[in-house]
Amino acid sequence: MVILNPFDLIAAIPLLPLMAFLITLFAGQFTPSLLPKRGAIPGILALSGSLLISLSLILPVYSGDSFNKSAYLWAKWEVSDLHFGFLIDPLSALMLVIVSLISLLVFIHSLGYMNDQNEQGLFRYYAGLSLFSFSMLSFVISDNLLMSFIFFELIGFCSWILIGFWFREDAPPRAATKAFLVTRFGDYFFLIGVVAVLVIFGTANFAGPNSFPVLAKSAILLGQNLHGLNPQTWVTIIGLLILGGVVGKSAQFPLHTWLPDAMEGPTPVSALIHAATMVAAGVYLVARIYGFYALSPTTLAVIALIGGLTALLAATMATVKHELKQVLAYSTISQYGYIMLSLGAGGYVAGIFHLTTHAIFKALLFLGAGAVIIAMHHDGDMWNMGGLREKLPITYWSFVFGSLALAGIFPFAGFWSKDEVLLEALNYGLGGSPILLLGYVFGLMAVFVTGFYTFRMVSLTFHGSPRSKAAKDPHSIRWNIKLPLVVLGILSLVAGAINMVPLGDFLGSDISYLHHWLDTAPLDLTAHHYHELLESFSGYHSAHFSSIISAILSLTIALSGMALAWKIYESPNPTESGTIYSTRFNTIYHILTHNYYQDDYQLMIANLIRNKFATVANLFDQKYVDGLINKISSTSLSVSNVIRKIQTGVVTNYVFFLSLGLLLILFVFAVWGGWF
Repeated sequence: MVILNPFDLIAAIPLLPLMAFLITLFAGQFTPSLLPKRGAIPGILALSGSLLISLSLILPVYSGDSFNKSAYLWAKWEVSDLHFGFLIDPLSALMLVIVSLISLLVFIHSLGYMNDQNEQGLFRYYAGLSLFSFSMLSFVISDNLLMSFIFFELIGFCSWILIGFWFREDAPPRAATKAFLVTRFGDYFFLIGVVAVLVIFGTANFAGPNSFPVLAKSAILLGQNLHGLNPQTWVTIIGLLILGGVVGKSAQFPLHTWLPDAMEGPTPVSALIHAATMVAAGVYLVARIYGFYALSPTTLAVIALIGGLTALLAATMATVKHELKQVLAYSTISQYGYIMLSLGAGGYVAGIFHLTTHAIFKALLFLGAGAVIIAMHHDGDMWNMGGLREKLPITYWSFVFGSLALAGIFPFAGFWSKDEVLLEALNYGLGGSPILLLGYVFGLMAVFVTGFYTFRMVSLTFHGSPRSKAAKDPHSIRWNIKLPLVVLGILSLVAGAINMVPLGDFLGSDISYLHHWLDTAPLDLTAHHYHELLESFSGYHSAHFSSIISAILSLTIALSGMALAWKIYESPNPTESGTIYSTRFNTIYHILTHNYYQDDYQLMIANLIRNKFATVANLFDQKYVDGLINKISSTSLSVSNVIRKIQTGVVTNYVFFLSLGLLLILFVFAVWGGWF
């Protein structure tokens, strides 16, 4: 009996959704009657297969096996070879399960959200979802930076398609274009970083003795001079360039402005973008090349500072939003800020932990928001909701579970991961880094604000009395919407069990399974190895602050924010209460509603650059492009006028010019050949 090796099926993980994309696209165009559920079934079957294969990798990876192999060499040059390959280690194996699971649940949820609403163009929608899943899964298993960049860009293209799905309306195409352009701005820096890696180190591989993180480490230890600069300087420059793409994709300050507008797309798409694909791609890339970032304390400090600041600013902006999906969008920006803070502060495991839990509870909250919006007859304004708790019990309780996880309330998943993020930032900050301490303060302040806006959202949506006709008589919710909510609700409660550091310290036992999981990777990709790099090259040292005290502190602050929201909005007339406080703090409220005027100044800068560029381009066009063309045409006309006078039609004239030409040729030959 032949036992199939799961590593032999790795290519099938992304190829299955790619096949679903092709089937849905072409069958939807030519034979739509052959596809039931208007294209959803191929995607559901494909993602089910991808999930099963991804789960089959867990056991061999846990046993210490890994897979790193080049699949196809498509270019070879003097500096490096360019190829497609696969890298399966604990990090990528975990991410494969997350992406395939969330994608599958989004497909199932779409059956109720999209199909039951009789949406048009569903073949295009499901084809886009399948291509989106293919792109992210391919990105996760990529074994080199160039391959990652290619799929990084394809992820952005898919987001443009899906955000702008309702292209006949005005807002979705504008939102899709904004997302595409803002993320492309960051990707330009990423591309320069990829080229720099290939030129400086001669390889773009993530793992192995000839990978660019290992070569960079060796160059620093040997004190080599690389193209006139210190190798650590190159690491800093390249790290910051790649960070440009990360900041764009993961919607970090100041390139976060596209994500709230992206809510113009269908809600299942929002869930996929926020939980498991596009926004997750950036922070996953930082984790993927963490051995490279750990060599540069400057880059790590920038990552931590951006993350902490983003976590706080985005959380404050979420406190004043009226649209349910808008609140969740800013919460996504804030939570990915926490992940960036953790990675910048040396908390590699904590960052991966929060990436995992956030994928679960954020997918739950977005799909729950989709259920609420359907029930509200596609009205997403929270001020028009209220009183939905009794009428949507499954949606309510699953949404509450996701909200408790988001706010970091014990014992839900977000409590364990967020606390570990803050603990790592505090420990390394106290170990000698004031910037990390500042990031920790930002993160701790964001805990209070998160508790506030989260339960403001729950209260306005589900509690109190109905404030509109739709809230009094909500639309019914079918099983295909409820099922993903139940699955994700349970996971939001239990997923924290993979790494309960405070409880382990309290009981005097080791309950940090994720730490052990990530240490089963090849030697240059383990969490332990990254810790050694942080100490040796970045000067990071942990102060070993009590995890129990840290957990109690963050929980208390979160509950305080929750209590404040409860006091304001748990009233017979929350609209009036909210108005009172917005009037009392009018200046702050005005600033927050305008998102710190970030869209305004970015638009001003863009228009300034565009206008200046347009002026220069217009002058160049008129003087050189049009000038050259006009000169060529005028010269052609002049020459043609001369030739036209010669072309008289008189045979004797033609004989004369032929004879003259022959004499000139003979004269040239005579001079050239020395006849004279």
